Amino acid sequence: MAILPAHLSRSVGGGFDNESVAIPAMCITFFLWCRSLRTASSWPLAAAAGLAYTCMAASWGGYVFVLNMVGVHAGVLLLLGRSQSSLCKAYTLFYVIGTTGAMQVPIIGWTPLKSSEQLGPLAIFAAMQLAQLYRAWASRCSSTQGKDGSQLATVAILGAVAALAVAVLVPSGFFGPLSVRVSALFVEHTRTGNPLVDSVAEHQPGSSDAYWTYLGKVYYVAPAGLPALFLRKGRGVSDSGLFLVCLAGAAYFFSLKMRRLIILTALPAAGLTGVAAGLAFEWVVLSPIQRTLCSPSSLEMRSKAVAAFNTPLVRIARLLLAALLAQVVLPEIKAFYEFCDNKARYSLSHPQIMLKANNGGIIDDYREAYWWLRDNTPEDSRIMAWWDYGYQIAGIAKRTTIADGNTWNHEHIALLGLCLSSPVQDAHTIARHLADYILVWSGGGGKDDVGKSGHMARIANSVYSGHCAESDCDQFGIYPGGKASKMMGSSLIYSLCDRGGALDEKYFKEVYHSRNKRVRIVQVLRVSEESRQWAGDPRNRLCDAPGSWYCPGQYPPLLRQLVDEDLEAETSEAKAYRKAYAKRKQEQEAERPLPNQPGLPGGSFLDSCRGCSLEGKHLQKGVLRCTHCRFPGSPALASSLDLQSCPLPEVDNIRGELQCKPKVNAANIPEGGYRDSCRGCELEQGGTVLQCSHCGAADGRRVTSRFLLSQCPRPGKLDNHNGVLNCVGLLNAAKIPEGPYLHSCQGCHLFDYGKLVTCQLCRKADGRQLQSSFELGLCLPPGKLDNQDGSLICKGGKSPGVQELPEGPYKQTCSECRLEGPRTLKCERCGNLQSQVVSSSYDLSRCSAPAQLHNQDGALICIGVPSGPRLPAGNYLKSCEGCHLQEGDQLLSCSHCKAPGGLQRVSSYQLALCPVPGRLENWNGVLNCLGLLSGPAVPGGAFRESCQGCRLESSETGQGQVLTCSHCRAADGRQKPSSLALAGCPDPAQMLQNRDGSLICGQ
Repeated sequence: MAILPAHLSRSVGGGFDNESVAIPAMCITFFLWCRSLRTASSWPLAAAAGLAYTCMAASWGGYVFVLNMVGVHAGVLLLLGRSQSSLCKAYTLFYVIGTTGAMQVPIIGWTPLKSSEQLGPLAIFAAMQLAQLYRAWASRCSSTQGKDGSQLATVAILGAVAALAVAVLVPSGFFGPLSVRVSALFVEHTRTGNPLVDSVAEHQPGSSDAYWTYLGKVYYVAPAGLPALFLRKGRGVSDSGLFLVCLAGAAYFFSLKMRRLIILTALPAAGLTGVAAGLAFEWVVLSPIQRTLCSPSSLEMRSKAVAAFNTPLVRIARLLLAALLAQVVLPEIKAFYEFCDNKARYSLSHPQIMLKANNGGIIDDYREAYWWLRDNTPEDSRIMAWWDYGYQIAGIAKRTTIADGNTWNHEHIALLGLCLSSPVQDAHTIARHLADYILVWSGGGGKDDVGKSGHMARIANSVYSGHCAESDCDQFGIYPGGKASKMMGSSLIYSLCDRGGALDEKYFKEVYHSRNKRVRIVQVLRVSEESRQWAGDPRNRLCDAPGSWYCPGQYPPLLRQLVDEDLEAETSEAKAYRKAYAKRKQEQEAERPLPNQPGLPGGSFLDSCRGCSLEGKHLQKGVLRCTHCRFPGSPALASSLDLQSCPLPEVDNIRGELQCKPKVNAANIPEGGYRDSCRGCELEQGGTVLQCSHCGAADGRRVTSRFLLSQCPRPGKLDNHNGVLNCVGLLNAAKIPEGPYLHSCQGCHLFDYGKLVTCQLCRKADGRQLQSSFELGLCLPPGKLDNQDGSLICKGGKSPGVQELPEGPYKQTCSECRLEGPRTLKCERCGNLQSQVVSSSYDLSRCSAPAQLHNQDGALICIGVPSGPRLPAGNYLKSCEGCHLQEGDQLLSCSHCKAPGGLQRVSSYQLALCPVPGRLENWNGVLNCLGLLSGPAVPGGAFRESCQGCRLESSETGQGQVLTCSHCRAADGRQKPSSLALAGCPDPAQMLQNRDGSLICGQ
């Protein structure tokens, strides 16, 4: 049990939860209780069990489970007539000491005698006392006749007293109802009626995955211990064995209802596994050895079956079987130990407030925020935060919190939720009387406090009526597109989590924002000193006794005037708050949907859509409009539907959208698993195509899907894969190559003498299936075939005759790279500066060592190509590589000049065309000469931005001047000379242009 993850989850250090102390106390209580029943003289040990139970009650609310388990066990033993005298003594001692000790805990008080969930053990206690009185009275009677009469009189008197007590106490309200926590175990999660209980994720029902996570192989071995308890030869099930049966049944039942209670299964699972293993060891190993050393009794020898079972040959066979089982079981035991060790190391030992980032770093925002509170705020500071973080703030930051994980005070947490989910100004009115600082988790992605704010509003609404117009606070939330509802957008929590724009500095001041923006702390401005001093005065605390640690305290009078409707608002602040609250209630009430109008079509939408009306006179030809259709996790959405498109006069609400109710599947459609999640299915085109109008998708949508039946020959059957009809079960050939493609491809066979593999159906990303083939000769080891969006590819291998992928920094930001053709590298996924993923290719013949390939903004480029000596100066040297002088040092040639889009170009330039003061530069991958001077009187114009070396010359014909430029840039980046007679250009300064390297007079 010590290494089971179910037990370790609540027994590791640093859990900041009392369960870490309570679970060992529970185990000790159960052990001492069972030990007190072992012999007739063991009953005094029940006193120690009562003391251990007191420790359990003082640390965790799960003490109710412990008390009831002991009570159930005692009741079962009482009904079975097991050792009644010692049982009565043990239970009386346990109940009196344990209950008396538990009642000393202030939070518990008189609940063991008044709470409905604890009346069962009290009834068992009373029944045992009555039974003892009955036996004591009966033993005093001397005659049989008198004895029978006294028994009847005793039973009648005691029964009358019990009935009178029940008749008096029940109507008076002495016995309270089942607590919400207990009643939540018997209803569906999220429907307990208490939004505080519904908000706890651990209250979700258990699942087989959860049991495997916390119990491992014990989950499958432990059930074998139940029959083993009853098969103990010659002994039967003991009192402790019966307790283990009761504990296992109760723990399994409650953990199925609430995942958090899987911790209770650790003890019975470990115990039952031990019983099963012990019985197997006894039968296989110990029994043959004992039979060999000791002769069977004469009674056993009379039985031929027993005699045959214990022959030397059978005993030897059983020992050989034991050796064989040891070979099988020992590796499983080792694997189980490693499973538990890994859970303890990597799952349960990591602090919950320190996370590992995708890049391997540590996200320590939460702990650093608590340290900031500890080091930068006064010791008497009051911190407002959602109750999830209360224990952490108290334990790490050493500061007082408004609420923590002790959720027994529903009303107190409701006030916290009211403050955080109210408009900023109203929230400040409350916060200034409660807190000095407010801490929020603002990380985004649904994990910040905005993701929890729906629970805040619902919990507040359960106490402060009218906070939301509806009980589930449907008006408070975020729509699917990310837009906040009106009520959410104006709330304090939305503003604090960086969702609602700048913080209103009249009410709050930001004092801390963590490095990864996951935690934000603001200071409450204009704090009410009167309320602070009143709350800090010990005389205003409601302690159960002088000097006690249990002092719930009270709200300051100024705060009570705000939220307590039974008190009269005396201050101007209280009057203004109540006026604003009433106005908000009125506005929200006006936004409530209207009732559905009569004459609507049938369907499930009537249960989740309101404000529905029908436009049109005919039911089947009108338009159905609803103003509020429920969408899980979002405020209700408006939706409409043209009923002419519906085959049936019924409508459903699917994720906030009105959809026609599908027809019943046709009788002649083929078999397959799709029938469970697809509706409106029928055969079309002469029975060759299956059409389903509504196939359920993983996100809850219902979409249309078609499938060509010829693509799914036997033994394949149709199924629904995320809303798309798929064929499953097609057989693969025996000798096809291994690879990940087999998980999503079917009907694969070898062709062309084993050189080509063809799969009939390979699933695409959108769920559709396509046929695909691949030549195996193009995928050499260690490469394996994989399915990429419906196409077979080779992953991890190299093409024949081509070298392996070149090394280079590109591998850090590019993936799915392969060689195409003799010398082309193709990478399917290269990240760019816009956080997008694009594909890129490069000719490897242009990048030889020592140069390496890099990823520049999503494009593969070659960097590090060496250049020759004595190169002319110029800025081109910063972006061009592989530059050399040729043709007697008259031609400069560069093999790699950077161009837009991450490209690299080859460029050359005749140095004689760039005289001083010209200088060479790289313009979009082409060498250009810049800085050449132009002559005087050259007209201005846009052409001068791309033309240089310009001068005015007289026309040879004597008809005006000619503008000549030695370097005009063309569209491809090259420079060339150009001339233009200005006689035909009336306004050269405005009209001269360079068009693709040629001077023109444009308009």
